[in-house]
Amino acid sequence: MSLFYFDINDGLEAAYDDTGTELADRAEARKEALAVLAPVAREGLPDSMKCAVTVTVRDGAKRPIFHASLTLVEDWIE
Repeated sequence: MSLFYFDINDGLEAAYDDTGTELADRAEARKEALAVLAPVAREGLPDSMKCAVTVTVRDGAKRPIFHASLTLVEDWIE
């Protein structure tokens, strides 16, 4: 088991993980990061035509090791 930290940025504010989560390996950390994106996007996207939510995973030494983002672009068709 290894400790991983998940920092989230929704374009308006950043939340830095100071606690960390114990996971088996980097592959599990990747899965966790991807699983975080959709709920954060669903609950907290700003009212704009383009926005992104990003998750940065840091290892036990707090070095960034993985980054994923979900971008929503919306546009009226008229």
